[in-house]
Amino acid sequence: MGLNRWLTVILISMFAFTACSEDPDILFSKAETEAALGSRQAALNYLMKIQKSSPEYTEAYLFAARLFLEDNNHTEAVNQCKRGLDAKADSAMILRYIGEIYNLSGSLENAYQYYRRAVGVDHENVDAQISLGNILNDKDLYEQALTHFDTALELDSANYLATVGKALTLKNSGETAAAIELLEAAVEDEPMEGAAYGALAMAQENTAIEDKAIFDNYALAVKLAPRNQVIWKAYVAFIVDGRDKKQAIKILQDYLVQFPDAMDGRHRISELYIDLARVESLSWLDAARQQCEQALITDNDDHYSHALLARIYILQEKPRLAVLEAQLAFEINPNTEYLNLVDQAKFITN
Repeated sequence: MGLNRWLTVILISMFAFTACSEDPDILFSKAETEAALGSRQAALNYLMKIQKSSPEYTEAYLFAARLFLEDNNHTEAVNQCKRGLDAKADSAMILRYIGEIYNLSGSLENAYQYYRRAVGVDHENVDAQISLGNILNDKDLYEQALTHFDTALELDSANYLATVGKALTLKNSGETAAAIELLEAAVEDEPMEGAAYGALAMAQENTAIEDKAIFDNYALAVKLAPRNQVIWKAYVAFIVDGRDKKQAIKILQDYLVQFPDAMDGRHRISELYIDLARVESLSWLDAARQQCEQALITDNDDHYSHALLARIYILQEKPRLAVLEAQLAFEINPNTEYLNLVDQAKFITN
């Protein structure tokens, strides 16, 4: 009897261990740990196991999609979400995330359609309401956008992102004072979140407030939300236009640390270096050239970087390289500006 009891205990323990090891919450936690350690494939293995054993476990599809998205594999990210739809997981959450993927890839119309579908499936999904409001704001459909932000706030009156989204929509529609009032309240409620500081700075640009206050809000916004590219772009535009070039270069360098593939940042910093070369020293042109070359590593068909290189080589009196780069810019994007640049480069060869 003692032996039988011992065998029974062992069997029960083995059963319990097997049951625990298949628990989707435990497997998901393991996937999170592996992802945090940089073991992407190990994380995906756990997520695929969840999808097989617990097909309605929505987070397994969303997390897998995010891992593929971080690897710039948008197609497989969407496929993971569609597997979740086929498995009858939470369709509103998944449809919204497909919209996010399309939004990040620049396919705004597809993003809009998926956000609409998500709201249609679950009108009380706050995140879907906010996403739809944001894209309607981007499409300049402000009244429609406000409807969705108001719905989100009715469902969750303290929702920070809904408040910021509504404020940005008010700002874009010309209601600057109302936007600032909302944003100041959001900053007071959530002083360690960055988005409201950035939106407040954007709104303040439409007022007579001194530049330093705007600058301080932008600086705090990117410190607290360093991966928010919308805020960074607004900050860069504010600091570049008519302000100290070396200060603008420093901010652009910080921007490019966060977003090394940001072509707009490479272009702007190159232009500033060229401007400095004209007023201070031609030695600045080497820094400009390096930025253009870095941009062309990302996209060899970046016509504007080729045109900037042509301008650099003209200033350096390197006519053959200037002609080559100007012609490349014109071949990629034929326009009068680049044709004139070709003629200018050819002129200095004579």
